Amino acid sequence: MSITWNKIWETHPDVFIVRDWKEYPEEKKKASRLPLQYDYFMGGETTLRVGIIACSSIIHEEEFLLAGLLWGNRLSNGAKTVIYYVAPDFSASFLTGLTKIGGMIHAKAVYWREKLTPSLYPIPEKQQIRRPRYAIGEERSDWKRWGVGLNPVARQQLMTVNGFFNQLADRQVRSVIKSQSINFYWGNIEIAEVRRKGKKFELTSKVKWLKAKDLMLKWQKQGWVDSSGSLNSDFCETISGIVDYLNSLKREGKLRPQDLLSLLLHQGDGALKLLWGSPWPWPWLPKDRSENAVLELEEWFYFQGNGQLSVVCPIFDKPLLRAARSILLASVLEGSLLLAIARDNQGNPLVWDGRVHWLTTLGKEEELRRCYSWLNDVDRFPIWTLPEDWQDNGIYQLNCQSNYLNHSLMQKDYL
Repeated sequence: MSITWNKIWETHPDVFIVRDWKEYPEEKKKASRLPLQYDYFMGGETTLRVGIIACSSIIHEEEFLLAGLLWGNRLSNGAKTVIYYVAPDFSASFLTGLTKIGGMIHAKAVYWREKLTPSLYPIPEKQQIRRPRYAIGEERSDWKRWGVGLNPVARQQLMTVNGFFNQLADRQVRSVIKSQSINFYWGNIEIAEVRRKGKKFELTSKVKWLKAKDLMLKWQKQGWVDSSGSLNSDFCETISGIVDYLNSLKREGKLRPQDLLSLLLHQGDGALKLLWGSPWPWPWLPKDRSENAVLELEEWFYFQGNGQLSVVCPIFDKPLLRAARSILLASVLEGSLLLAIARDNQGNPLVWDGRVHWLTTLGKEEELRRCYSWLNDVDRFPIWTLPEDWQDNGIYQLNCQSNYLNHSLMQKDYL
């Protein structure tokens, strides 16, 4: 059923600061490269432009946020612009994200409740009071706690597996403990998995990322601990062969750029260590499917140094969409307890300064800089570019492309 938005606007004249809305036609949406799944309306005068972006259901909030900003930018042409986001519901992170919008665009949110009269309900501006942080996610287990549900023999075997993969740490292999599995990665490429099976577990290599079918068949192996307490040799040789193969791809420059960058960020050497310190593993898992933000935040990178926690968001493709998503995820970090109790390996508290560092490549920074015209505090999202030859010589330097200030955002009462 199509929604006659103009009739809804007419019956709620006091919700908006202007009246007499004009809908932006479909052909112009295409010409302006606006997402077609939303409806756009315009009003206002030369000195103050006003727009509405409306939808009956938000599937991806970052797309809705970005579409409204692009619409506001289209209307603005240098003039102050108010954009109303109209939808049935908004997440807390979306509403917090709107408070970060500034510059020439002022963003407001309006609930649309189809079966109620009236059906439009403006959401009040954020009040200048500190809201209590909310709990989200659950703490990731360590090896010992993960093995609690296993039988005694399987627990002992699990420690053998742990010992084997610990020996590969200096070859950039790391483990990630999840609720039902322990996964092993080289950079962001999964090479093996322990999966819980009742009171036992299964150990297998993971080679779906391989394009060569002969290697895939060769390296599909199961692992087990024999009666002597050792892992079977063919599994160990397979994992070693996979790591050798990946290192050869790295030497020959055949890794995908995003795979290489992930490997370098997990290593945390060079300019990364000088600027932000050593890598800090993300300690949270989602409690349920509704906490997808916890999983998305795991895709970022975190560094600890001198009592400070730095948050890095790599942006390789779709810069504007990734930036919009990072604004929403930054709102999750601010509003939740995820980083409020962060600790280093010695148990000392770590303090996040409220910044999310956008890390990108040369050529992408100009598109990212467009976001600065939409943000009310650009210091919170510094843009860093990798050196031009980073794929050959590593991250030996990072170049800041914004007016990055060294004062703590704690002083601005963000946290």
